[in-house]
Amino acid sequence: MIPPMIDDVEKFVAITQQTGACYPELPPFHPDTAWPEYPFDTTELSSSNDVYRMVRDTLYALGLDKERYGDPAWNPFGSFIRPGYTVVIKPNLVQDRHYRGGDIDCLITHGSIVRAVMDYVFKALEGKGRVVLGDAPVLSTRFDQAVAKAHLNEVIAFYRGGATPELEVFDFRLVTGALDERFHVTRWLDTPGDPAGNVTFNLAGHSLLNPVAHLAHLFRLPHYRKGDTENYHRKNFNRFVVPRSIIDADVIINLPKMKTHCKAGITGALKNFVGIVALRHCYTNYRRGAPVHDGDEYPRASVIKSVSETLERAIDGNQTPTIRPLLSLAFRANERLRRLLGIDGIRDGAWYGNDTVWRAIIDLVRIARYGNVDGVMADTPRRTLFTLIDGIIAGEDEGPLEAQAKKADCLLAGFNPVAVDACMATLMGYDYRKVTTVREALAVRQWPLAPFDEKDIRALYEGKELSLSELPAASVRTPFVPARGWRGHIELS
Repeated sequence: MIPPMIDDVEKFVAITQQTGACYPELPPFHPDTAWPEYPFDTTELSSSNDVYRMVRDTLYALGLDKERYGDPAWNPFGSFIRPGYTVVIKPNLVQDRHYRGGDIDCLITHGSIVRAVMDYVFKALEGKGRVVLGDAPVLSTRFDQAVAKAHLNEVIAFYRGGATPELEVFDFRLVTGALDERFHVTRWLDTPGDPAGNVTFNLAGHSLLNPVAHLAHLFRLPHYRKGDTENYHRKNFNRFVVPRSIIDADVIINLPKMKTHCKAGITGALKNFVGIVALRHCYTNYRRGAPVHDGDEYPRASVIKSVSETLERAIDGNQTPTIRPLLSLAFRANERLRRLLGIDGIRDGAWYGNDTVWRAIIDLVRIARYGNVDGVMADTPRRTLFTLIDGIIAGEDEGPLEAQAKKADCLLAGFNPVAVDACMATLMGYDYRKVTTVREALAVRQWPLAPFDEKDIRALYEGKELSLSELPAASVRTPFVPARGWRGHIELS
């Protein structure tokens, strides 16, 4: 259950910016100062660690255990993490490589963020309870490689070297896949997922997908088979499969990356909860086709795009040696024709008119907040959701998988993912009301996510309380370049 104090601080978001901040170089990313409250061996320190200091400053700015700050007893998470609790740490490990050769630090949560936050988790647990580090990244991500690229192997080894309780690490996915050099699936693989099992929720007519569930035959996920989602969604029947460890948690520590998103506009606190779905078949990104045909894959009907989508579906998973190369050749020829005709490359729901993805995102966040272990939604929140966003090196342009690195030098933290995303969008130079996921999350009434009016959201920045309208002037960075399908439709006026 959420301690009573959380309700009083959900509208607050702490923001820390430090110009020129850098990720520390040497894992496991010990602090560079023997902070009074530090729970481990103070003889092992780094030469420099901006991130640890910024995390510490952000927790203090949020007012956590403020009276004891600077004292060895300072325990910022102690008000909502008690000894014996189960705590799930959920970073963004979406991908293990940058497909366009860019900086992967702009795609995934850096291990130094995870390390600093987990130190305070272990301090609050006092050796009793359970700590799980896990994610369900995209189909093709090699989980062990994503963990390595986030510099988490050394962090995991540090905690397993003597910290209690023992840290558990899981890939939550039940299905993974391998891609060829042209990013088409060669095969799908069943994987173990959460050793604790999974919990299935049927949100039925209360799902935000229900108003479009009669179009479930159009629901699509890139690189998944046609029909994969149809077993999970139809009118008044909308199921989601979630790892049991997520539902067993008393607290979920949400550690997203600050990025643009081609389908959702931004990916931050809310979108990071897509990584709690064990089986992506029950999640959906978009509806096939154009709005004139009940789809939201792209703005205008296009035979060329439809042919490309059909060919991709036929290629993915096809292992016939003679057929697969022919289909691949036909796909490349069709795409060349598209470019010659000047038809834009917007596809897979990667534009501001995507009316599907926000529904699935908000459903998953509601499950994370209200879901019970029996698969039934409670009337009141069942666990604390605490978010700290990694914006040291952020991602702009064609995020989330092809983002370009942008130095934002900031962290954001808060107890409400909607408030955190509204502040993050504003710092990025975007109008949060034009980000469909944020706008609709503010409005949802069944299992609500924002128990406050948006005008009450307050950013705690450099010792000041700022409203969202006052916050843009506080940003020290230039606006983020949106994904191309959102340009002209998300920016602040």
